[in-house]
Amino acid sequence: MTTEEFYSAPPGTYGNALLNWSNHAPSDVISYAVSYRNAAHCLIASYERRGVGDIDYGACPVIFLFRHAIELYLKAMVYRLARLSVDDQELRRVLPRLWREHSLMKLLSMAQPVLAAMRDRLPLALRVIDEEEFRFLSDLDCIDPGSYSFRYPVASTGGSALPGMFMTNIFVFGQMADRTLDSLNAICCHLIDEVRALEPQMHLMLISMQS
Repeated sequence: MTTEEFYSAPPGTYGNALLNWSNHAPSDVISYAVSYRNAAHCLIASYERRGVGDIDYGACPVIFLFRHAIELYLKAMVYRLARLSVDDQELRRVLPRLWREHSLMKLLSMAQPVLAAMRDRLPLALRVIDEEEFRFLSDLDCIDPGSYSFRYPVASTGGSALPGMFMTNIFVFGQMADRTLDSLNAICCHLIDEVRALEPQMHLMLISMQS
């Protein structure tokens, strides 16, 4: 595979980043989620070190980065569940909708029926979304259903993207986002192991169908 260079420095220079090297884009979704979460942590850490001064609009990139990380984890979870539960033809049919969807609650609703069906194969702690985390996802989705409200001040209607005077605290929000992300990460890691465990069986089934 050839490497397309886009404003890169000479090989070996610190700061160079190689993207899309896995040759399987869906496998990179969690890596992207982790990177957006880490970027949010970097911003929060810079405000913690400063300790004083207004944050105001500085909250927007923090909340967006956390929210986007959550969206990507949910998409990774739905993708892994789909690989465990539907055939390739159905998978190709549902995936375009998955990648286009931005609503956290709609993504969660895609996952929940399969999570319920797989209940006995999941550890007890992963069988249901924690009530407080579910409420956090619902509240965030209510404020920002299309991943728009913290990227643009103006909605497509021409009005404000956020309701009225909107007060938040990036540290309080960040703690709840991290708690939710930890849970989603645990589910995704378990599903990755499940997919890997089933791959030899799927391979054998394919061979038997071809023989």
